[in-house]
Amino acid sequence: MFKYSYIYAIVFLDLISISLIIPVWGTHLRSLGASHFHIALLGSTYSFLQFLSGTPIGALSDHYGRKIVLIVTICICAVAYFLLGCVKSFILIVLIRVLQGCLKHSQLLCKTLVNDQVPADQQTTIYGRMNGFSSLSFVIGPIIGGHLMEKSEGFYSLACSTAIIFLINALVVYFTVPNTKVPKKERKSASPLSDLMEVNWKECWPAFSLKMLGAAALFAYFSTVGLAMNEKFNLSPSEAGYTGALQGLTGGITGFAAGKIENIIFPSKNPFTKCFYSFIMLGLGFVGLALAPNLIIFMAAMVPISASSTLIRGFNNEIMYEQSSSDHKGLVAGAGASAAAISRFLAPIICGFTMDMFGNNSGFLLSALFSFTGAVLSLCLTKKSKAHVE
Repeated sequence: MFKYSYIYAIVFLDLISISLIIPVWGTHLRSLGASHFHIALLGSTYSFLQFLSGTPIGALSDHYGRKIVLIVTICICAVAYFLLGCVKSFILIVLIRVLQGCLKHSQLLCKTLVNDQVPADQQTTIYGRMNGFSSLSFVIGPIIGGHLMEKSEGFYSLACSTAIIFLINALVVYFTVPNTKVPKKERKSASPLSDLMEVNWKECWPAFSLKMLGAAALFAYFSTVGLAMNEKFNLSPSEAGYTGALQGLTGGITGFAAGKIENIIFPSKNPFTKCFYSFIMLGLGFVGLALAPNLIIFMAAMVPISASSTLIRGFNNEIMYEQSSSDHKGLVAGAGASAAAISRFLAPIICGFTMDMFGNNSGFLLSALFSFTGAVLSLCLTKKSKAHVE
């Protein structure tokens, strides 16, 4: 575990800084006079920019190295978060978020680091631990952020704290990360953009499709769960926070134990088979949320959702990197992040329309539909991969 601790540290610092500010972001924008529509539009714009920029950032890291791209993007984002705490104009906030949407790809680059540094048979375990630290950050971060927000000039304190953590993370990257890039003699192209023509994108569609379906299920769920808890069970914000902490804790435990879970529950080496069972578990969890008659069952249904979503992310990364050559892993990872950004952009819109038409529970059922579609696709790809081997 300690051999790759620098990767865990980067992931944890990146997400705990974000989790400080995310829970109060909408409240801050409302205090500046932004409407709900403006806030939603800003969020969609950020997702769209993530979609556009994921592939170029991945390609740049292939050419110039993960380390230098990480340091530059983290430092620019640190300055951007500090500026968010200083400005009061919504127009300036939009411009800053545009910059962040183009450059905030630390998680993507950490995943390519895993593929560069970690043997293939250990990668699922490492991805699981990364997801564990990610979940842990979202248990701790909102609690600290809530206390800071209650102080005078609370959002400014949060923005400064976020910027400082980003700079600390840049130092961690500088002192710990090996500068991995493809040697010039192994490259077929002279520029990152020309790499786009060298990748066999047809081989990548299974990983991208599963990534989009998993992301769609989760983003539809995130768009539903807060409102559903409030309206179905009349929970206070603090009580809703504890349920979120439970989910984060479950995801953390699952992430840290991902290697053992894989060996015990998923003896098959085929990642599509592992995705099939994980998507089934995810879909059943969403159905449980929709049918839950009380809070106890509702919280119990969150456990398989958190566990299976953590596993799916790891298995999907395994599929994606199997389909990419050694000199294009950053490019393919960036394209995968762009695929997830499409779901992040579309799923909340579809979910909102569905909930307006059919009620809150329909949001959970929509997530279940995405999950079971992922299960069917995984099963088809399992059979296809077996036939190919035979």
